[in-house]
Amino acid sequence: MTQFHRIAALLTLAFVLGGCTSKPVYNAKEKFSSNLGFTESQMSRAIVTALNDRQWVVQSVRPGMIKAAITVRGRHHAEVDIPFTPTSFEIDYRSSYGLNAKDGKIHGNYNRWVNRLRDNVLKELSINPDIEAVNSLGIIKQGADEPTYLSFREGVKRATDAGLLDGSVKFYLAGETLPKQVRKLDTVSSSRKTNGSNKSDEDACFWALQSALATLQNAAKKADANAVINIASVDQRDLYKDTEKFQCRAGLVVSSVALRGDLAHVD
Repeated sequence: MTQFHRIAALLTLAFVLGGCTSKPVYNAKEKFSSNLGFTESQMSRAIVTALNDRQWVVQSVRPGMIKAAITVRGRHHAEVDIPFTPTSFEIDYRSSYGLNAKDGKIHGNYNRWVNRLRDNVLKELSINPDIEAVNSLGIIKQGADEPTYLSFREGVKRATDAGLLDGSVKFYLAGETLPKQVRKLDTVSSSRKTNGSNKSDEDACFWALQSALATLQNAAKKADANAVINIASVDQRDLYKDTEKFQCRAGLVVSSVALRGDLAHVD
C-alpha cells in the first residue's frame, strides 16, 4: 500500500469513527403500573442481574440507586447511575472515556450498551421488549377501541379439546381459591397474537389465548411446576385481574392476548 493509500484509508476510518460519535446520549427511562406488584427488592435484583449478564461492574447498591461501569477492550469506559423505585428505573449517563463524549453526544456503541442493558432489565421483570416494540407499531390496536373480555375457563377447555393442553398443569386466575399447599417459583409471562382476519373477535381471542396457555404449560413443565397461579392479563404494562375473564385486544388485522402469572407447585 502506498503512502497516499495509507493516508486515504486513515482519513476514511477517522470519518467513519467520527460519524459514529454524533449520537445524542441515550438515557433509558421506564415506568410501570403499580398493579404489576413489583417491590423495590425485585427491581434492584432485576437491575443487578441484568448488569452482571451484560458484563457491567456493579460499583454500589443502595436503596433507590445503583451505580455501575463497563470497560471494553481496556480503551472504552462508561459509568452510569440507575435510580429506581418499584414502578420505574432509569439508566443515566455519568461519565466516560474513550467514547468521544461531548456536548450531549457520544459514540453510538454507548447507546447500544445501554439499550441492551435496558432490554435485559425488562426481561428480568418478565416484560418482553421485542413484543412491546411490535405492539408499538399500532397494528394490534388498529380497529380495537376497547378490550374484549371472555371466559378464561372456556379458553382452557378449548385448548384442552384441541390437544394443546394435556392436563398436567393447572391454571388459576388472580384471586381464585388455591389449594392449601402452594410453593411459588418464578414469574412467567406469555404474549401471543393471531390473524384476526376472517374471524370473529371471540374466535380470534380464544385462538390467541390457547397459544399463550400452551406456552405457559411448557414453561411450567421445564420448571418442574404443576400450576400457573395469579394469572392476570397484561395491557400497556398494567394488569387486568378477574377471577373469571381474560382480556384480549381484538384488532381488524391482529388479535393479541398477554398473560402474566407465577409458576408454582401445588398439592
